[in-house]
Amino acid sequence: MDEVLKAAVFFWLPFALVPFGVWVAQIKSAKITDKLGYLVAVVGGILVLASPWTVPESPSSAVGQLIGFIVGPVILILFGLFNIAYSGNVPVGRLSTRDRYFGLLSFILGIIWLSLMHWWELTPVVDGGEINPYWLVFLPNLLLSLTCLAMAGGLAMIAFGDSRTNESKYLFSASALSFTFIICAMNFDSPKLEAISFREYVWLSIADLIGILIGAVLAILSFALVIFIYEKSIPSPESIDAPNAEELAHVSEVITQNIGGDE
Repeated sequence: MDEVLKAAVFFWLPFALVPFGVWVAQIKSAKITDKLGYLVAVVGGILVLASPWTVPESPSSAVGQLIGFIVGPVILILFGLFNIAYSGNVPVGRLSTRDRYFGLLSFILGIIWLSLMHWWELTPVVDGGEINPYWLVFLPNLLLSLTCLAMAGGLAMIAFGDSRTNESKYLFSASALSFTFIICAMNFDSPKLEAISFREYVWLSIADLIGILIGAVLAILSFALVIFIYEKSIPSPESIDAPNAEELAHVSEVITQNIGGDE
């Protein structure tokens, strides 16, 4: 089988089946539909994770390898942030204080896992011993995003939340831990990557995030401008005459018939 066709069959088609299966699972017209959708998504995900073995010669298999490496620490980190955020004074779905501690522990374990992947022998590498190129993009972006989002979440809880000081402190701690990871990686070499090289990827990630932020702001402004121009182009509604005596009498009769009761 041709390499391009093989990559399309064993990687890109399964990769497309994941969102397709999730979409099918949301259709509630039949009970079997959601089960079939989730089954398709799971099978697609398994085939994507197996791409380093099914299509090892394809560069796309590096994506499947990266997903298999990062799924564990990413779940721990997101689970930790969720527990921290919902363990305070929230009106719906409030978690206990013990879950807050467990959330912080999960976040720390996720960061330690990523640290081992960076400074130990767990770094994802492709054939030839080179570092997975997507890992070099993923790690700086993840750490920068965690630093900014946790900091923003903590500030938002202080500014807008009610009795959310404890949760904000935990989020600030998570932000500081992520930032410490970045500083250490920028100054201490790992077995497979020099610190000076990691600095370049960090600056590229900062540029990516700034570009995303600027793009999002421009998109919101463009959308608001279109709505503003459209509403300004709509003519003002014409005024109508006040009801006359006959219309008022009819309205009074209808109201009397509907709210008069038995008396």
